Amino acid sequence: MVVLVLAAGAIAFLQSQAESSVEEQGLRPAAEMLAGRLADAVVQRTSVASSFIQNERFVSLIRREDQGALRQEGADLRALMPSLVEVHFLPLEADEKDGGSSLLLSFAALAQVKAVEKSGVVSSAEVHQYGSKKQSIAFAVPIRESGDAPLAGVAHLAFSFHVIGRVFDDIDSLDGMLSVLQGSGENSLVLQQTGDTEKESADGSVAVAGTIWRVAYWNMPPASGPTLLFMAVLLVVALLVGMILYFLSAKLSRALKSDEATITGLLNTMGEARAGRLPNPKLAEFQSVFKLLARAKPVSATVAAASKTAATAKKPPTDVVGYELEIDSSLVTDSAMVETAPVAGGSLPRGIFLTFDIRGVVGDTLTTNVAFELGRAIGSEAYDRGEQEVIVGWDGRDSGPTLSEALCRGLMDSGRDVVRVGMVPTPLLYFATHFLGSNTGVMITGSHNPPEYSGLKIVIGGETLEGESIQALRERVESGNLLQGSGMDQDQEIIRDYIARVTEDVQLARPLKVVVDSGNGVAGVVAPELLRALGCEVVELFSEVDGSFPNHRPDPSQPENLQALVGMVQERNADIGLAFDGDGDRLGVVDSNGKVIWPDRLLMLLAKDVLARQPGSDVIFDVKSTRHLATEVLAYGGRPIMSKTGHSLIKAKMKETGALLAGEMSGHIFFRERWYGFDDALYSCARLLEILSTEPLSSAEVFSELPESVSTPELHLELPREKCMELLVGLAKERPFPDAKLVTMDGVRAEFRDGWGLARASNTTPVMVFRFEGDNPDVLERIQGMFRERMLALDPSLSLPF
Repeated sequence: MVVLVLAAGAIAFLQSQAESSVEEQGLRPAAEMLAGRLADAVVQRTSVASSFIQNERFVSLIRREDQGALRQEGADLRALMPSLVEVHFLPLEADEKDGGSSLLLSFAALAQVKAVEKSGVVSSAEVHQYGSKKQSIAFAVPIRESGDAPLAGVAHLAFSFHVIGRVFDDIDSLDGMLSVLQGSGENSLVLQQTGDTEKESADGSVAVAGTIWRVAYWNMPPASGPTLLFMAVLLVVALLVGMILYFLSAKLSRALKSDEATITGLLNTMGEARAGRLPNPKLAEFQSVFKLLARAKPVSATVAAASKTAATAKKPPTDVVGYELEIDSSLVTDSAMVETAPVAGGSLPRGIFLTFDIRGVVGDTLTTNVAFELGRAIGSEAYDRGEQEVIVGWDGRDSGPTLSEALCRGLMDSGRDVVRVGMVPTPLLYFATHFLGSNTGVMITGSHNPPEYSGLKIVIGGETLEGESIQALRERVESGNLLQGSGMDQDQEIIRDYIARVTEDVQLARPLKVVVDSGNGVAGVVAPELLRALGCEVVELFSEVDGSFPNHRPDPSQPENLQALVGMVQERNADIGLAFDGDGDRLGVVDSNGKVIWPDRLLMLLAKDVLARQPGSDVIFDVKSTRHLATEVLAYGGRPIMSKTGHSLIKAKMKETGALLAGEMSGHIFFRERWYGFDDALYSCARLLEILSTEPLSSAEVFSELPESVSTPELHLELPREKCMELLVGLAKERPFPDAKLVTMDGVRAEFRDGWGLARASNTTPVMVFRFEGDNPDVLERIQGMFRERMLALDPSLSLPF
């Protein structure tokens, strides 16, 4: 009976293999022909365009930026190529505008231009503005006098989308389906297709040269139905094959057990000196594995060790500690297929792995080598969680492009595909993980910190990493638990989609005059445009992205960084003033009188609005928030929940409790009502404006109705984190404040009947944070005095900020 079952299985397997072979041959030739036609169509157009612009006269025009002449050249080129719908001629390092046009290139088009400036060759063709009336085939061509002359500029061309459709014109009916796809995985864009199929997965695909497209094909399953004679023959063959398989299976099992024992022995003695001949495996397929294990030897962490493996591994030199494998090139058949080989682990600075993100000083603790290794670790972790695509964005700091390039190389080296959304605020990276289909993303940002800082905010499978998950990335690198592969990359514009999504959700009852201070941070590329799309009259301050932050620190939690905004609101008689931090996830507010509205009081107004529609909902706030917030939430019919500070911790708490709204004193606001639950200062300001637009009162009058005590902003004392923790332990000992209730979930918060004080260690920078609140100035001074006395008793050398 067992033999029959084995025989039937073997025959079924052989039949399926035969059918697969037939299917493989089915539409593949047609797919190859179609891919060739598409490649020819692209090459023809790039060749004509290159011939038109590669001459001394054209280079002279682009260098002089003769806009009138360039416009005429564009008209002549469109006459020469009827399918050309738009052309832009740009000098090197131009911004967005073409010769005299007021239309701006999309971020995707600019990415193609920058790619040509970097490489000097024609960019890959791709479809832009997919699904809209303006969808087109776009690519960029270098402008130079001849093939080897220096680059003088770049031409960006957009051709009619119908070019793709025309290559299908003479294709007859198919037994199956052909599709031209852009991108990879389930989120590929279907540019054109013909035929029909009931299959979900394609049988194969053919890449289109010179583009980011591929032609996928689905074959029609072959007809089946064996005759009685065939079934009789099948039974006889099944018996014979079953017997053969039985004996082969027994022999294979013995061979596997023998080789398993040998491999175990080699692993147990890895790195030890060996004498004698290497044992021969029972199965020839294990010969290379035996050799690799036998040649493993301990090496020191040196750059020289890394350079030895540079010929066989795609990674930069790093300080590594682990085992070096001297691999013969004859043993490696395809490096892109190596999935789980432990690629030499490295030693990373432990201080950059913080509670809810990775943060360091660029060029010191956060280098391109560190970013590369982090990319490999994040990519490996993403794979283990079932994620293939990783979305990557960066803020406006000068280090952003360099760190992102290293990070993306590391991600692709782990086998993950990368989708670059470019220089965007952090909320847009989070939005992309909900909008583009991939639930994994990494944002390179220094947030509100000084220019020399940067870091990584990481989302994998919809979970923002924090705590042990952050430390696990370091452990992956140090243990060498890293995958090796070869991923793909692509660029994706997201800003327009984000603005469209926000304006679909938020409508203002009346226009408002808004002053917006982007602090030279990356919010400047989105906030003014978003506010105008909402119908606001916008007065801009410091919208130009400049990673040195020449006007003030991009931190709206500090009053000195809001002074320009206060002055402009008063000068322009604006309805409201808005400020953003360096990566656009923290919000600062100034009312119509020029008064700073701290985020905990802003949260009161937002909670009142949400709870009017969702009574009984939870509202989360952090330990730095006013004590009035809990009282107000209860009065509005909600349930107040205090939480530790930290955007990752707040998001985890929202997921745990199902809360629809959360906020931090630092300016992070989280909406899960009508939005996605991540911290988003841009969306939060839109919701605030929606509330104010329905009020007949000024914003100053609206906020004056909310309770307020005398309070301080966040006060900072620069100290190493270890020293902060030592002081906090001492502060909490032996009931330092007898009349107060102590809350120690995050630092030490002492709550008195008429006020409270807080001391805690920052999670992002080496500072201790203080904040105080009292019913009147005398109470405030009394509470500060109690903290001052206790802190100086622990360390008299402290220069306290209060």
